[in-house]
Amino acid sequence: MIVFKDVFLRDRAALFWIIIFPSLMYLTFSSVFSGFGKRVEIKVAFDMPKIFLPVFEKSFKITEVKGEEKIRELILSGKVDCGVYYEGGKVKVYYGPWIESKMGKEIIESILENFGKPEKPIKDIRFIEKGKKQSAKDFYFPSGIVMAILGVGFFGGINVEEYFRRKGIKKMFRSLPPSNLSLDLQIFLSHTLACLISTGVLIAIALAIRAKIDLNYAALGIFYGIAAFIPLGIGLGRIFKKASILVANLFYFTLLFLSGAFFEGRISVSPSTTLVSILRGEFKMLEVVLWAAVSAGVYVIGRWMDERNI
Repeated sequence: MIVFKDVFLRDRAALFWIIIFPSLMYLTFSSVFSGFGKRVEIKVAFDMPKIFLPVFEKSFKITEVKGEEKIRELILSGKVDCGVYYEGGKVKVYYGPWIESKMGKEIIESILENFGKPEKPIKDIRFIEKGKKQSAKDFYFPSGIVMAILGVGFFGGINVEEYFRRKGIKKMFRSLPPSNLSLDLQIFLSHTLACLISTGVLIAIALAIRAKIDLNYAALGIFYGIAAFIPLGIGLGRIFKKASILVANLFYFTLLFLSGAFFEGRISVSPSTTLVSILRGEFKMLEVVLWAAVSAGVYVIGRWMDERNI
């Protein structure tokens, strides 16, 4: 397609942003944070016989307490990551959904196993709150996909509008005989193809490094992202015109870093948050329909303004 060749294949910077940058960022975050557990200090509330204390002190920062309820209180308040409580020949291990807590739980299990098999069961693992265990390469997979789709679909949609306006390409198209494919459809298909290439590379990388990803949800997320962000980018590019690049940067970084793809803090209601939720296995039809409708609405407004040169 003409638009794909002109916007993507002839522009080396575009190839960098749609393929190399998302892949590089995904690999960087995965490798940097895969060793996070080696440097973190895990805090443990301890109510067990003193014989265990020297062993636990080698691996954790210990807070000695009395009583099971005190352990629960400290974990729920976030003051400690795990708690161990001994009663009636059993050790109860309390932990939360955050990464330090789950790492601590695994280390505690290993320590208890090294003491051999007591006459009575020694492990009775309990959740303070259920959490999904993920490695860094699993957790940051959505971040690469979000960067690719926002970069190609959202930012790219705004950028191509600015590019066509600056080069006078739209005026040229209007003076030519009608094509089998409208310019808007060519733009959408070109950016869809670029999104599929970019996300396809990321999926290949994730599979190569053995990240645990659900390909069905990955496909759902990618097609949702294409439907939600390409029309949104094109529409905003037409609405804001000369100010569109400023708007693109403002929205891009907000949608990217407050989506939950990089850390827990996120905007609970945004199209990028919905995308991350889908990629992590949580599909909410109402949100998908809502953001697809919002995107289509922005596109229609932008097209109407563009046709009337508002």
